Amino acid sequence: MAKNDSPLEEKEQEAIFKWIRSNQIREPKLQLAYGTLNGVRLVPKLRGKVKKQGNRAGVPDIVLPAKSFDGEYPGLYIELKRVKGGKVSKEQKTYLEMLREQGFRAVVCKGHQAAIELIDTYLGGNLPVF
Repeated sequence: MAKNDSPLEEKEQEAIFKWIRSNQIREPKLQLAYGTLNGVRLVPKLRGKVKKQGNRAGVPDIVLPAKSFDGEYPGLYIELKRVKGGKVSKEQKTYLEMLREQGFRAVVCKGHQAAIELIDTYLGGNLPVF
């Protein structure tokens, strides 16, 4: 079996937020973006604590609670996966579908480039992408 040499999901998400921080002056809506930290591995005691405080399986990794440039969507949710590998869980599929039913744009992106391109398009396509 070949080794997966694509960046880890956490590195992909770091690259996205580096891009977001570098463009939030040009596009103030980016200041609203945040990561849910659902992909962070926690020790069992802490995992139980955050679950009691509302953390739940399936919630997408990145949230941009801002209207799309055309007003079609009230917010964007991104489930981030590695470019190679990384499967969408049943809980994630269900949560994304529920978000879509509520009128949100909810997408799975493989890698930071796909996510950055999606965010840029969502906001009107006026930002430097790479």
